[in-house]
Amino acid sequence: MKPILVIGSHGQVSLALKATQPDCYQVDYLGREALDIRCSLRIAQVLDQRDYGLVINASGYTQVDAAETDSQAAFALNHLAVKALAGHCGKRGIRLIHLSSDYVFDGRQNKPYRPEDMPNPLSRYGESKWRGELAALEYGQGHTCIVRTSWLYSPFGHNFVKTMLTLMRQGKPLKVVDDQWGTPTSALALGQFIWQLIQVIKPEPIYHWSDLGVTSWYEFARQVSDSANALGLLDEPANLSPISTQEYGAAAPRPHYSALDNSGSKGILPAKRWQDNLIQVLHLLAKEG
Repeated sequence: MKPILVIGSHGQVSLALKATQPDCYQVDYLGREALDIRCSLRIAQVLDQRDYGLVINASGYTQVDAAETDSQAAFALNHLAVKALAGHCGKRGIRLIHLSSDYVFDGRQNKPYRPEDMPNPLSRYGESKWRGELAALEYGQGHTCIVRTSWLYSPFGHNFVKTMLTLMRQGKPLKVVDDQWGTPTSALALGQFIWQLIQVIKPEPIYHWSDLGVTSWYEFARQVSDSANALGLLDEPANLSPISTQEYGAAAPRPHYSALDNSGSKGILPAKRWQDNLIQVLHLLAKEG
């Protein structure tokens, strides 16, 4: 098998891919210092250096609120850079797996979104991700596969679970949004799915991957508190109270309901309940001390 290139080396998706990588694959993980995909010339140089058979784009601008005022940076990485990357992969016949987000949807249908449902992003971040999807599919010349996911967390990097644990250990009362619904997803499970997806000879253009179940950010935080307390990561359960999206006052609008229908992915890898995958990640964090 030809070598694989993962774009991104420090983010939680790339670190999760590295943690779940099967031994049979030869993989290069390149961070921005080695490959800044905002530079089309550098993309060409890297792809010409080795005979890659697959590229996984695990990089991206992920600061949802900051994108409202710094949309140029968001579109540069989530749209224009993806367009250039897909174009270079398409010309060389290299398969591209590109990661996208549940935030491409507006959350108004109140049922899990299918891959074929029409995106209608509410935020500049969501729009940048959608534009990136369109560019990847158009310029990839049939070699692109989009994987949308939601509410990612892991033992790595910055994410909701690790942030909540830090705040909970401080013992202060916490207010968490209770009127946004979606599915927490372990980046480790996403990594396992992507490695399995590689083996699909004729993949669909778009897949949805998340853990199973639907919850709110508040209920997610409650589960983090309860499970972490049981594992000894917290001395006592956190003092949590629910608030509305309006009360929270984030800069970027979020979809009210952004759960993904991943039934089309079950044949590639069966998904697990989000509560079970959360306990697995908390176990790993407990081992790290």
